[in-house]
Amino acid sequence: RRSAVTAMTPRQAASAGDSSSQPFVTASGGQMWRSGRPYRFVGANFWYGLLLDAGRLERELDRLAALRVTNLRVLGAIEELPPPSAHAQPAVQPRPGEFDEALLAGLDRLLCGARDRGMTVVLVLNNMWQWSGGFASYVHWATGEAPPPMRRGASDEEWQAHQAYATRFYSTPAARALYYRYVRMLASRLNSCSGRRYADDPTILAWELANEARPLAAVEAYRAWVEEAAAVVRSAAPSHLVALGSEGPTPWPRYVRTDLRADHAAVDYVAVHLWPQNWLWYDPRLVPPESGGDGG
Repeated sequence: RRSAVTAMTPRQAASAGDSSSQPFVTASGGQMWRSGRPYRFVGANFWYGLLLDAGRLERELDRLAALRVTNLRVLGAIEELPPPSAHAQPAVQPRPGEFDEALLAGLDRLLCGARDRGMTVVLVLNNMWQWSGGFASYVHWATGEAPPPMRRGASDEEWQAHQAYATRFYSTPAARALYYRYVRMLASRLNSCSGRRYADDPTILAWELANEARPLAAVEAYRAWVEEAAAVVRSAAPSHLVALGSEGPTPWPRYVRTDLRADHAAVDYVAVHLWPQNWLWYDPRLVPPESGGDGG
């Protein structure tokens, strides 16, 4: 499973007016703030929230609220990807510039439901991995080249091929332009249940540029994209924080080539992902039976 750990970067998020009355979450001095007080939260990765029907969405939000969860990380984009790759369906963006209004209305409901329960939301705008389309879809749309297949149970070779294809996103201007068009559309969207533009909604804590974006061999292009994308998001939604969404350090530093400080220089805070079982740090089958709580 994945958990997030956050820490502020030196950059301070700009806030307009008196910070004591500011309803948006900001970041400065090594922590988050809201309404002039330190803002802390218990978060959950509720990535699939926009895909739920209204009844199930309400039930799950109620359950999360009962568990005292106060922040939700939610997928804000799903792009169509050619078969046979395994990915979430239906797509919010089945073709470039075409958007599924029913799914976007589901995201509207989620934001209103979160607001009504005193929660904030982090919206994820893209994905390194094929399960929501992400980089691979944008590269496919921009170049017309078919992406390598990523089926369930993909081999290591298929993972490698996918990553090589997906990272072309950073250096493909047409792919990035399609992504920025989506970002601007979403930020300017008028929420159908609140009547408020997404860019003006303090329920949104932050916009995350992409889920687990990796530089691999394209380090320079990757960091240039982070800086460019962060600027686009800030222009479209200047009251909100911007996050990267990187895993941070991984067990394969020479291959993945992330750098926690350099990668996050243009964003407002750091969130890292931990995969103890996937990374073979932990095997539940090897855990000894409970010893009765005496530490032995």
